[in-house]
Order: sequence, then structure tokens, then C-alpha cells
Amino acid sequence: LYAYGSYGHTIDAYFSSVRLSLLDRGFAFAIAHIRGGQMLGRAWYDDGKVMNKINTFNDFIDCAKYLIGEHYTNSDKLFAMGGSAGGLLIGAVANMAPELFKG
Repeated sequence: LYAYGSYGHTIDAYFSSVRLSLLDRGFAFAIAHIRGGQMLGRAWYDDGKVMNKINTFNDFIDCAKYLIGEHYTNSDKLFAMGGSAGGLLIGAVANMAPELFKG
């Protein structure tokens, strides 16, 4: 599960040959469009910054729970991924809901 969730940046779905090895081994790749990004407009962005940053973290956790609940994966196979400002996201969710993620 990948997300960024900061500075209004939207992560578009795109092909990546780097992921082929993972996909060939049964991994699934999902992008979470969480608050802090601007996928759903300016209000979506504003609801995920400064004093509302907790919404970004909760959205990511909710996405993880959805993927597990719909049987796309389970917590023994779910990895959280984010870089740069997304590192704050991953650090937060790893502490808030460690039971959801393998890594």
C-alpha cells in the first residue's frame, strides 16, 4: 500500500517495470489517495495538513483495513510504503496500527 499524502501532491497510477518482480511473486500494489493530497480537490488537501494531519494517517489505516476486509490481502502480507514526506505517514501508521502491517 503506497501513499504520499502531503503538499497537495496526487499520485497517479502508472506502470513501473521495477514492480514486475513483486507482481510476478503474487504481490498486489495499491495507491491510497489520502487527505493531504489533492486528488479530490482543495478541501481534501486542507483536511490533511497542519492540525488535521491525523486525517492523513487515519485514511491510510482505513485503506489498509479495506484491503484486508475485502480479502485483497491480509496483515501478514501487507506492506506500507511512502517516501520523503510520505515517510512521516509510514512512521505514524506503523506506530498507530502495527498489527495491520508486515512491514
